[in-house]
Amino acid sequence: MIEDSAASGLYLDANIFIYALEGEPAVFQPLQELFGLLKAKKRTAVTSELTLAEVLPRASVVERRSYLNLILDLHPVSRDILIETADYRKVAGMPKLPDAIHAVTAIRADCRIIISRDHRLRLPEGYTVVSPDPAALSSLIRDLA
Repeated sequence: MIEDSAASGLYLDANIFIYALEGEPAVFQPLQELFGLLKAKKRTAVTSELTLAEVLPRASVVERRSYLNLILDLHPVSRDILIETADYRKVAGMPKLPDAIHAVTAIRADCRIIISRDHRLRLPEGYTVVSPDPAALSSLIRDLA
C-alpha cells in the first residue's frame, strides 16, 4: 500500500522535474500539486545530485531557477554511492548508469516510493515505482494529504 510506504519518503527521478515544468497539462498540474503538498507538509522528497546534471543542460536561466526551487532534498553522488551502484548494476541487471545511481540513492535514503516514468528501474522487493500519470499521481496525492 502506498500510504504505508510514503512514511519513509519519496524519491523523485530526474524525469519528474522535467514533467513538472515542461510536461503536458494532464501531468503538469498533478505534479505541481504534489510539489506543493510536499513543501506544505514538509514531507521528505529526495533526488540525487545527478538530477541536476540531467535537467539543467537544456534549461534557460529562468528554468534553472524553477528546477532548483523544486528540488527538496538533494543527495550527493559520493564515492560510496558509485561503488554500490557498480555492484547493484551487476546484481540487478541495470545497464544504464543513471538509472542505477537513482535506484541506489533511493534505497540508501529509504525512499520506498520512487516516482518515475522510467520502467527500466530495478528495485528490491518492498519498493514501488509510481508512474507520473494523472491517475497514479492523484492516488498518491490523496494518500499523502
